[in-house]
Amino acid sequence: MSYHIRTLGCGLRLAFMPEDEKVTYMGFAVRAGTRNENIASYGMAHLVEHMLFKGTKSRSSTHIIQRAEEVGAELNAYTTKEETFIYAALPCDYWQRIFLLLADVVLNSRFPSEELIKEKTVIIDEINSYRDSPSELIYDEFENILFAGTPLGHSILGNERSVKRISATMGRRFMDEYYRPSNMLFFIKGQVDEERLVELAEQVFGCFPNELPLISKPDVSQKPPVVKQIRTRRNTYQEHVLMGSSTFSMHSEKRIPLGLLLNILGGPGMNSRLNMALREKKGWVYNVEASYNAYSDAGMYSIYFASARENVQKAMRSIEEEMLKLVEQQLPERDLFAAKRQVKGQLLIAEDSRESVALNFAKSLLHYDRYDDMQTVLSRIDAITAEQIQQIAAETLRPELMTRLIYC
Repeated sequence: MSYHIRTLGCGLRLAFMPEDEKVTYMGFAVRAGTRNENIASYGMAHLVEHMLFKGTKSRSSTHIIQRAEEVGAELNAYTTKEETFIYAALPCDYWQRIFLLLADVVLNSRFPSEELIKEKTVIIDEINSYRDSPSELIYDEFENILFAGTPLGHSILGNERSVKRISATMGRRFMDEYYRPSNMLFFIKGQVDEERLVELAEQVFGCFPNELPLISKPDVSQKPPVVKQIRTRRNTYQEHVLMGSSTFSMHSEKRIPLGLLLNILGGPGMNSRLNMALREKKGWVYNVEASYNAYSDAGMYSIYFASARENVQKAMRSIEEEMLKLVEQQLPERDLFAAKRQVKGQLLIAEDSRESVALNFAKSLLHYDRYDDMQTVLSRIDAITAEQIQQIAAETLRPELMTRLIYC
């Protein structure tokens, strides 16, 4: 898919991916996430995201919702460790209305006190609800352990104490620091009048100087991998296990081969090696999956499963055996071809969601300053060799370097 970028005098980039479709996706991608918080404000980025639609200098929360929904538009937002997205899906005829609404939200949110109290309550309830979902909570706790002492070592939601501490003044200060044009990207996938949008954007953002320096995010110290096993009492019927290690960042050339390797080992397909070994052959688990989280200067991979207590140690040994097979035995070419074909098919199916493509488009530009079309991505997968897969396995799939977190 073709795209182009126009940069305003204030530093805001407008990224266009034109499409002749009735629905347009547009929004802001902001370089501000959990890692930009300090210890006194854990949960700030996520709370700010919640407060964006709760009122601006000229609009109430009700007006914001009605302004979008009365034309069928859908507003959405989410926060990650490194960015925040505020975006909308809308009938293309109403792009101007929604652009001005989104711009007002990211520039002029006021954090009304009553709304702030309500959203804090909602978030604290969300934090507490995680205790009822060990399969989700374990991922947050595992990442906190793996990146302890770094800006990535705390959860997106924060904790009850830190969320209660956040004031409207702190929220506005966070937005002043990070929600500036030179630290944001506006993306459009679909139909708009490009020249008119540029004109409107200049009117709205033109008063912001481009010489404002970007706030540098804290670096993640490159500490050696944490090697430990932690058992936490959760009083669940099954034991939940997450095991893994730190690994390559999103800028590493080894990122794509690692993704293919983990797809072979424990991807979403029922034919993954771990699913075949632990579920189909042994019946020890309902689900086992490997995942990879890549950040701008760090990364982690993990393997999750839940099982009856008497099967946990056997399942962990079986996982290690499957890992060592990939280290010691080079993939036959037919297996490598099949693995590539599978992951390429998965990517093509994911590409079928226009919303996902729009968000990936923006995230790629935010972090890489480019967007690779699907054919480029597929070509990179085709170029992976069996030797690369084995080398990546030898570097990453090392049981002696893994952290293990067990809910029992």
